[in-house]
Amino acid sequence: MANKEDTPVLILHGSQQPYLSIGIRYGGIKLNGKEYVYLPQHDAFLRKDHERKYNKHIKERNSWDSFIEMIKGE
Repeated sequence: MANKEDTPVLILHGSQQPYLSIGIRYGGIKLNGKEYVYLPQHDAFLRKDHERKYNKHIKERNSWDSFIEMIKGE
C-alpha cells in the first residue's frame, strides 16, 4: 500500500498532462489512495490534506510561489 511519501503534494501543469484531463473536468482525482483537488487558477492538483494550508496561505495574501516553496521545505 502506498504511504504519504509515495504521493506528491502538488501536481503542476495539469492541463499539459493528458492522463489528468478527467480530473480537470470534474475538479479532482484520486492517485495512490490520496485525493487531489484541481486549482484552475494555478493549473495544478493539490493533495486534499494540504488544502487547508493552501487556503490559509492565500487568505494571508501570500503568493502561489511562496506556497510552493513552503511545500518543498516540508
